[in-house]
Amino acid sequence: MDLNAITSAISAAYASVQEFLFANIVAPVLYQFDLMAWAEDVFDGLDWFLFGCIQIFLIIVVLRTWERLAPAEKQERFAKATRADVLYTLFHRLGIFHGLVFIALSGFFFGIDSILHDFRFDRLNVESWWPGVTSIPAISFLIYLVLLDFVDYLYHRASHVFNWWWQLHALHHSQTVMTAWSDNRNHILDDIMRAVVMSFVALMFGVSPGQFILLIALSEFLQSWQHANIKTHLGPAKYLLVSPMFHRMHHAVGYGHEAKGKPGVLGGCNFGVLFPWWDMLFRTAIFPKEVYPTGVRNLTVSQNILTQQWQGLVHAFKEIMPK
Repeated sequence: MDLNAITSAISAAYASVQEFLFANIVAPVLYQFDLMAWAEDVFDGLDWFLFGCIQIFLIIVVLRTWERLAPAEKQERFAKATRADVLYTLFHRLGIFHGLVFIALSGFFFGIDSILHDFRFDRLNVESWWPGVTSIPAISFLIYLVLLDFVDYLYHRASHVFNWWWQLHALHHSQTVMTAWSDNRNHILDDIMRAVVMSFVALMFGVSPGQFILLIALSEFLQSWQHANIKTHLGPAKYLLVSPMFHRMHHAVGYGHEAKGKPGVLGGCNFGVLFPWWDMLFRTAIFPKEVYPTGVRNLTVSQNILTQQWQGLVHAFKEIMPK
């Protein structure tokens, strides 16, 4: 069986599962609550759920197994500190977060799109950059991936610059037991701001909804791998893709969030999300050889998710208020 046949078979199986879930579970619920006007959007939204299921399966089967075979540090089989991270991951990857953001922001982005149309703004569609080349789906997908990653680098670095923003982002850095579940350990406000920025950029460049979902799903899974307790440098490929060791350095106490030689002063290194090129370009890259402990100096965070979210808001508010 050739590659095209395998791809077609997988696509057909995926479509069948999506149609089954919608026809037998989702549609009856929508009908019961008189929400059939949302049917088309919800059907498309099932992609978030299905891609999330695939990611969670890969995290459990591939990444968690890899962590046991080549751990960066010795950990308990399932540390108590990891339980909250699992819940964060389920919330984000199974479409709950993206679904809520879509409902909350769909009207906003429709309005923005209308305004841009009124001003005769021509989207910066990658497909039109070099007809016949950038119009190839695989090529445009890779370009979108690089563009969005650059925006993500700038967003991520900004969260380490402003004290109020750092108070939100610090929750992500507070984990001292890094695992493949740790990527989505974020403050919800920070996640919403990031979703708005990434969606707006995608809108500007004309990324199709289907491509956007696939771009986010691929990025999310790679980030789960980067947060995993895995000791791998990737060899020469470390300059092409952010590895678990490279990103672990970003979480290292005294390195990833503090200015060099100035404990407690915001700074940091290795802000790249997927590619280390931006860190190399802006001289924020450190390629470590050793494993460093992770966490935030002098920061105590509750294991309760709601308390974590409240603490982040309180600390951020204190930074905003005049002293």
